[in-house]
Amino acid sequence: MAGTLTDVLQGLRQAGGFDMVAVVGADGLPIDACNTPDIDADSLAALAASGLLMMDAIGQELRQGKATQAILEFERSLVVLEPMQHDLVLMAVANGESNLGRVRLVLRRALPEIAEAISAF
Repeated sequence: MAGTLTDVLQGLRQAGGFDMVAVVGADGLPIDACNTPDIDADSLAALAASGLLMMDAIGQELRQGKATQAILEFERSLVVLEPMQHDLVLMAVANGESNLGRVRLVLRRALPEIAEAISAF
């Protein structure tokens, strides 16, 4: 049985070495977030919702269906957006030196527990 959403996100943040993990609603408001003090979770959550819209628009334009994941690489950060059920998106921010394969694996393994915590929400 999964813990609370906060517990699950805190565990994911620690296990993956993330600077931030959050579940964001389609309206851009964070459902829950765990982050370092230097990150503004509310601002990033709003941008994550825009990112989800962008992902869906590109998929429709290409006639390739819904996006399953978006990975944004910056000079000093790595951001992963993972669409979830109920128009939610999981957003993870990692250090730019993080191993992308490991980041994706950690997130993939955490998705069922996050979904269970959301269902109990």
